[in-house]
Amino acid sequence: MLSMPTLLLWGDADPISPVSVGRRLASLLPRADLHVIPGGDHGVCCTFANLVAPLIDRHLSSSSI
Repeated sequence: MLSMPTLLLWGDADPISPVSVGRRLASLLPRADLHVIPGGDHGVCCTFANLVAPLIDRHLSSSSI
């Protein structure tokens, strides 16, 4: 079981990995934080870097492993 803080970033328009996969992972990982980006596809981190970067910064600054 993974117990470290985990940031899950998902696009709600991802044809490869639907949001249901992200929700399932979030339910299995005790310290997961799922963020769903409206309109995001499989390249959500590149396409919506302006939204994703602050989430990553916050996750890295608040996570204690």
